[in-house]
Amino acid sequence: MVNVSGIYKSYGKNRILAGASLTAKPGELVALVGKNGCGKSTLLQIMAGTMKADSGTVSYFGKSDKKIFEKFTGFVPQNDPLLEDLSVYDNLRFWAAGKETDTEYLKLFELEDLLKVKVSTLSGGMKRRLSIACSLERKPPVMLMDEPSSSLDFYYQDSIRSWMLDFKKRNGIIIFSTHNETEIMISDVVYIFDDGILKRIEKEDINMDDIRNSFLISDK
Repeated sequence: MVNVSGIYKSYGKNRILAGASLTAKPGELVALVGKNGCGKSTLLQIMAGTMKADSGTVSYFGKSDKKIFEKFTGFVPQNDPLLEDLSVYDNLRFWAAGKETDTEYLKLFELEDLLKVKVSTLSGGMKRRLSIACSLERKPPVMLMDEPSSSLDFYYQDSIRSWMLDFKKRNGIIIFSTHNETEIMISDVVYIFDDGILKRIEKEDINMDDIRNSFLISDK
Protein backbone atom coordinates (compact mmCIF):
# COMPACT_ATOMS: atom_id res chain seq x y z
CA MET A 1 0.00 0.00 0.00
CA VAL A 2 1.17 3.51 -0.87
CA ASN A 3 -0.14 6.27 1.38
CA VAL A 4 0.47 9.95 0.64
CA SER A 5 -1.10 12.27 3.19
CA GLY A 6 -1.41 16.05 3.37
CA ILE A 7 1.46 17.06 1.09
CA TYR A 8 2.12 20.78 0.91
CA LYS A 9 4.71 22.35 -1.39
CA SER A 10 5.33 25.96 -2.39
CA TYR A 11 7.88 27.68 -4.59
CA GLY A 12 8.25 31.07 -2.97
CA LYS A 13 4.74 32.52 -2.74
CA ASN A 14 3.38 30.09 -5.32
CA ARG A 15 1.67 27.16 -3.58
CA ILE A 16 1.67 24.07 -5.84
CA LEU A 17 0.37 21.37 -3.50
CA ALA A 18 -2.13 22.21 -0.76
CA GLY A 19 -2.72 19.02 1.19
CA ALA A 20 -2.49 16.50 -1.65
CA SER A 21 -3.32 12.94 -0.55
CA LEU A 22 -3.64 9.61 -2.34
CA THR A 23 -3.58 5.87 -1.77
CA ALA A 24 -2.66 3.00 -4.07
CA LYS A 25 -2.91 -0.75 -3.56
CA PRO A 26 -0.89 -3.60 -5.10
CA GLY A 27 -2.20 -4.38 -8.57
CA GLU A 28 -3.32 -0.83 -9.36
CA LEU A 29 -2.53 1.65 -12.12
CA VAL A 30 -3.04 5.14 -10.71
CA ALA A 31 -3.13 8.08 -13.14
CA LEU A 32 -2.39 11.67 -12.13
CA VAL A 33 -4.19 14.11 -14.41
CA GLY A 34 -4.18 17.89 -14.65
CA LYS A 35 -3.02 20.94 -16.55
CA ASN A 36 0.66 21.64 -17.06
CA GLY A 37 2.13 23.19 -13.93
CA CYS A 38 -0.56 21.85 -11.60
CA GLY A 39 1.89 19.84 -9.48
CA LYS A 40 1.99 16.35 -11.02
CA SER A 41 5.76 16.27 -11.46
CA THR A 42 6.32 17.91 -8.07
CA LEU A 43 4.24 15.25 -6.29
CA LEU A 44 6.04 12.41 -8.09
CA GLN A 45 9.43 13.85 -7.15
CA ILE A 46 8.36 14.09 -3.51
CA MET A 47 7.11 10.50 -3.64
CA ALA A 48 10.43 9.41 -5.15
CA GLY A 49 12.45 11.19 -2.47
CA THR A 50 14.19 13.56 -4.89
CA MET A 51 12.34 16.60 -3.51
CA LYS A 52 11.32 17.47 0.02
CA ALA A 53 7.75 18.46 0.85
CA ASP A 54 7.06 21.46 3.06
CA SER A 55 4.85 19.15 5.14
CA GLY A 56 2.97 15.87 4.87
CA THR A 57 3.97 12.21 4.80
CA VAL A 58 4.73 9.49 2.27
CA SER A 59 4.75 5.83 3.29
CA TYR A 60 5.27 2.59 1.39
CA PHE A 61 3.85 -0.59 2.90
CA GLY A 62 3.68 1.07 6.30
CA LYS A 63 7.26 2.38 6.25
CA SER A 64 8.27 6.03 6.08
CA ASP A 65 11.98 6.09 6.98
CA LYS A 66 14.67 7.60 4.77
CA LYS A 67 15.48 4.30 3.03
CA ILE A 68 11.98 3.67 1.70
CA PHE A 69 12.48 5.44 -1.61
CA GLU A 70 15.42 3.35 -2.78
CA LYS A 71 13.91 0.13 -1.41
CA PHE A 72 10.39 0.41 -2.76
CA THR A 73 10.34 2.73 -5.78
CA GLY A 74 11.57 3.00 -9.32
CA PHE A 75 11.33 6.53 -10.71
CA VAL A 76 11.09 7.66 -14.32
CA PRO A 77 11.16 11.49 -14.31
CA GLN A 78 10.01 13.65 -17.20
CA ASN A 79 13.63 14.36 -18.20
CA ASP A 80 15.48 11.08 -18.64
CA PRO A 81 18.13 10.71 -15.87
CA LEU A 82 20.74 9.00 -18.02
CA LEU A 83 24.53 9.30 -18.11
CA GLU A 84 24.92 10.65 -21.63
CA ASP A 85 28.64 9.90 -22.01
CA LEU A 86 28.25 6.22 -21.13
CA SER A 87 26.88 3.35 -23.18
CA VAL A 88 23.44 1.82 -22.83
CA TYR A 89 25.01 -1.18 -21.08
CA ASP A 90 26.97 0.98 -18.61
CA ASN A 91 23.82 2.92 -17.73
CA LEU A 92 21.98 -0.30 -16.99
CA ARG A 93 24.87 -1.55 -14.83
CA PHE A 94 24.99 1.77 -12.98
CA TRP A 95 21.29 1.64 -12.07
CA ALA A 96 21.62 -2.04 -11.16
CA ALA A 97 24.37 -1.08 -8.66
CA GLY A 98 26.97 -3.06 -10.61
CA LYS A 99 24.94 -6.26 -10.91
CA GLU A 100 24.38 -7.94 -14.24
CA THR A 101 21.45 -6.41 -16.08
CA ASP A 102 18.23 -8.37 -16.42
CA THR A 103 17.90 -9.79 -19.95
CA GLU A 104 14.10 -9.64 -19.60
CA TYR A 105 14.24 -5.86 -19.81
CA LEU A 106 16.67 -5.90 -22.72
CA LYS A 107 14.19 -7.92 -24.75
CA LEU A 108 11.10 -6.13 -23.47
CA PHE A 109 12.36 -2.66 -24.38
CA GLU A 110 14.31 -3.82 -27.46
CA LEU A 111 17.71 -2.71 -26.18
CA GLU A 112 19.73 -5.81 -27.06
CA ASP A 113 21.26 -4.28 -30.19
CA LEU A 114 22.01 -0.96 -28.49
CA LEU A 115 24.18 -2.07 -25.57
CA LYS A 116 27.42 -0.62 -26.92
CA VAL A 117 25.82 2.58 -28.20
CA LYS A 118 26.63 5.86 -26.45
CA VAL A 119 23.50 7.30 -24.85
CA SER A 120 24.07 10.80 -26.26
CA THR A 121 23.52 9.42 -29.77
CA LEU A 122 20.12 7.84 -29.00
CA SER A 123 16.79 9.25 -30.09
CA GLY A 124 14.33 10.57 -27.52
CA GLY A 125 12.24 7.41 -27.76
CA MET A 126 15.26 5.15 -27.26
CA LYS A 127 16.30 7.15 -24.20
CA ARG A 128 12.80 6.82 -22.78
CA ARG A 129 12.84 3.03 -23.15
CA LEU A 130 16.29 2.90 -21.54
CA SER A 131 15.16 5.11 -18.64
CA ILE A 132 12.28 2.76 -17.88
CA ALA A 133 14.55 -0.28 -18.09
CA CYS A 134 17.06 1.38 -15.73
CA SER A 135 14.35 2.18 -13.19
CA LEU A 136 13.36 -1.50 -13.11
CA GLU A 137 16.83 -2.89 -12.49
CA ARG A 138 16.37 -3.14 -8.72
CA LYS A 139 12.93 -4.74 -9.16
CA PRO A 140 10.90 -2.19 -7.21
CA PRO A 141 7.31 -3.03 -6.25
CA VAL A 142 6.21 0.56 -6.98
CA MET A 143 6.88 2.50 -10.17
CA LEU A 144 6.56 6.30 -10.29
CA MET A 145 6.45 7.56 -13.87
CA ASP A 146 6.17 11.10 -15.23
CA GLU A 147 4.46 10.74 -18.62
CA PRO A 148 5.75 7.21 -19.38
CA SER A 149 4.98 7.24 -23.11
CA SER A 150 6.39 10.67 -23.93
CA SER A 151 8.75 10.73 -26.96
CA LEU A 152 7.53 7.28 -28.05
CA ASP A 153 5.89 6.40 -31.36
CA PHE A 154 2.61 4.47 -31.45
CA TYR A 155 4.35 1.09 -31.59
CA TYR A 156 6.37 1.69 -28.43
CA GLN A 157 3.48 3.43 -26.68
CA ASP A 158 1.51 0.21 -27.06
CA SER A 159 4.50 -1.79 -25.87
CA ILE A 160 4.88 0.34 -22.72
CA ARG A 161 1.17 0.09 -21.96
CA SER A 162 1.33 -3.69 -22.32
CA TRP A 163 4.24 -3.75 -19.87
CA MET A 164 2.28 -1.54 -17.45
CA LEU A 165 -0.66 -3.93 -17.49
CA ASP A 166 1.68 -6.89 -16.99
CA PHE A 167 3.39 -5.13 -14.06
CA LYS A 168 -0.04 -4.61 -12.55
CA LYS A 169 -0.89 -8.32 -12.99
CA ARG A 170 2.27 -9.13 -11.02
CA ASN A 171 0.79 -7.15 -8.13
CA GLY A 172 2.92 -4.10 -8.80
CA ILE A 173 1.80 -0.50 -8.33
CA ILE A 174 2.29 2.17 -10.99
CA ILE A 175 1.56 5.81 -10.19
CA PHE A 176 2.02 7.98 -13.26
CA SER A 177 1.19 11.36 -14.71
CA THR A 178 -0.33 11.47 -18.17
CA HIS A 179 -2.20 13.53 -20.76
CA ASN A 180 -2.93 10.41 -22.79
CA GLU A 181 -6.56 9.29 -22.99
CA THR A 182 -5.72 5.63 -23.56
CA GLU A 183 -3.54 5.55 -20.43
CA ILE A 184 -6.26 7.26 -18.42
CA MET A 185 -8.86 4.72 -19.50
CA ILE A 186 -6.74 1.66 -18.60
CA SER A 187 -6.17 3.05 -15.10
CA ASP A 188 -7.85 1.67 -12.00
CA VAL A 189 -7.91 5.04 -10.28
CA VAL A 190 -7.56 8.61 -11.56
CA TYR A 191 -6.58 11.56 -9.39
CA ILE A 192 -7.42 14.98 -10.82
CA PHE A 193 -5.40 17.95 -9.57
CA ASP A 194 -7.55 20.86 -8.48
CA ASP A 195 -5.84 23.86 -6.84
CA GLY A 196 -3.21 21.74 -5.13
CA ILE A 197 -5.48 18.97 -3.86
CA LEU A 198 -6.46 15.68 -5.48
CA LYS A 199 -9.91 14.45 -6.45
CA ARG A 200 -10.12 10.64 -6.64
CA ILE A 201 -12.16 8.95 -9.39
CA GLU A 202 -12.70 5.18 -9.37
CA LYS A 203 -12.41 3.17 -12.60
CA GLU A 204 -16.15 2.75 -13.07
CA ASP A 205 -16.63 6.53 -12.84
CA ILE A 206 -13.88 7.60 -15.26
CA ASN A 207 -15.47 9.73 -17.98
CA MET A 208 -13.24 11.46 -20.51
CA ASP A 209 -15.89 14.04 -21.39
CA ASP A 210 -15.94 15.21 -17.78
CA ILE A 211 -12.14 15.29 -17.67
CA ARG A 212 -11.93 17.24 -20.93
CA ASN A 213 -14.35 19.81 -19.60
CA SER A 214 -11.92 20.59 -16.79
CA PHE A 215 -8.50 20.06 -18.37
CA LEU A 216 -6.74 20.23 -21.71
CA ILE A 217 -6.31 16.53 -22.42
CA SER A 218 -4.90 15.36 -25.73
CA ASP A 219 -4.15 11.86 -26.93
CA LYS A 220 -0.47 12.15 -27.89
